[in-house]
Amino acid sequence: MSRLPARAAVLFALLLLCTAHVGSPDVWYEGEAGPYHIIVYVRVPGAIPGIADINVRVVNDDVDQVTAMVNLFATADAPPPDVATPTGSGGWYETRLWIMSPGSNSVTVAVKGDLGTGSVVVPVTAVANRRLALDQPLGLTLAGFGIFLFAGVITIAGAAVREGVLPPGEVPAPERARSARRVMFGTAAFFGLLLYGGKTWWDGTDAAFRREMYRPFRAVASVAPAESASALHFDITDPAWVMRGDSAWLRAHRLDAWSPLVPDHGKLMHLFLVREGGMGALAHLHPVTDDSIHFSNRLPALPAGRYRVFGDIVHASGFAKTLVATVDVPEGVSASSAPAADDAIYVGGGNADLDTLPDGATIGWRRGATPLVEGRPSVLSFDVREASGSPAVLEPYLGMPAHAVVARDDGEVFIHLHPMGTISTASQESFTPRRHGDSAAGHTMGMTPMVPMPANGHLTFPYAFPQPGKYRIWVQVKRRGQIETAGFDAEVGGAS
Repeated sequence: MSRLPARAAVLFALLLLCTAHVGSPDVWYEGEAGPYHIIVYVRVPGAIPGIADINVRVVNDDVDQVTAMVNLFATADAPPPDVATPTGSGGWYETRLWIMSPGSNSVTVAVKGDLGTGSVVVPVTAVANRRLALDQPLGLTLAGFGIFLFAGVITIAGAAVREGVLPPGEVPAPERARSARRVMFGTAAFFGLLLYGGKTWWDGTDAAFRREMYRPFRAVASVAPAESASALHFDITDPAWVMRGDSAWLRAHRLDAWSPLVPDHGKLMHLFLVREGGMGALAHLHPVTDDSIHFSNRLPALPAGRYRVFGDIVHASGFAKTLVATVDVPEGVSASSAPAADDAIYVGGGNADLDTLPDGATIGWRRGATPLVEGRPSVLSFDVREASGSPAVLEPYLGMPAHAVVARDDGEVFIHLHPMGTISTASQESFTPRRHGDSAAGHTMGMTPMVPMPANGHLTFPYAFPQPGKYRIWVQVKRRGQIETAGFDAEVGGAS
């Protein structure tokens, strides 16, 4: 193989890796819109501009009207809201809205009824993250029609010159037949050039779309041995972030400067390690940084092996992203005996319905009788109980009643969930002050819960699995000052 094709193959493989979208593209939110408790499900288009499906459920209340509108973070003006249509079941309303610009957007949902009016801002990260392939049977059918039409127009052109002006039954003269062949050749060349030009235009458009598809920042993870406790390093290596302060470099590469990172749940980064080959270990860490490029954390006591690494960050614009890397934890490496205060690890397999915590308390999954299917809304419902069977008293964990991590066994799907859904609280804070005319986002999210703490130990996470396959769900709660984790296995079927 020549050097050029080999290099092209490597670049293509890197492109596929960088364009992999490990999160869940759809957006879920559960919370309050004034006096109303609502659930919002936004099905985000894979290409921008595109149409988003907005689904809103008003829980346990009859209302007069539900409206929704989309607004880009960098744009002060917003289009008038659209009125959502009742679906006729379960208090659901739906509408479809155009998302015209990629980047950090929001959907503002307003509810009007007997209890008054209320609204909430739901952040939506809209990017081009997939390229639809042409169905092979359809492609073959279209190719057949194209060949038929190409041959037909050549035949018609030749017949028009050879026989178009002859009386019925008269045989064309040899000169007329030769002229017809010349016209047929010219017609074939003309339409061949048109087809070649169309293909060139299409290939250019497709290449431009590939270049503009969303790619998360490139990052690398490594373990640095030390005498006491080894350090886990996570470095953002993407030039678009490393060179964000060099305006001349950005202009030369036709890039816009990214806004700074802001804390989400009081942390600048949430770093997750999932062990490959069975997902038998999980670490939820919060590394520190001096420059927002190099992050480090004490390495917790994890089994040796290769780990998939997922780093969640949020920009001041409200744009949330997940960075992906891998790291090898070698045998015999020194590790901290206990994780930091807000860090947690879990070593073990998944359970079907019930996981027992070290002190005898349990976390149970209310699976229900309905099977899990890709794309189907399903509430992940859990009960936390003391060893005596009474509901557990939960403490806020990074401002939330609980956290959940959902990952597919091949690493293609990863999401960090909360009872309020898939959204980032820092993203929501970025939009909320703007809605009230304040240009400065507070980002004061700390230890105050944004979701009421459950009094009965019952937790719910709104979600829909984006792909079929084998998943593991880790549920994390805080009790008596300790972070505790339970693991559950799920099999998700394909949509019929």
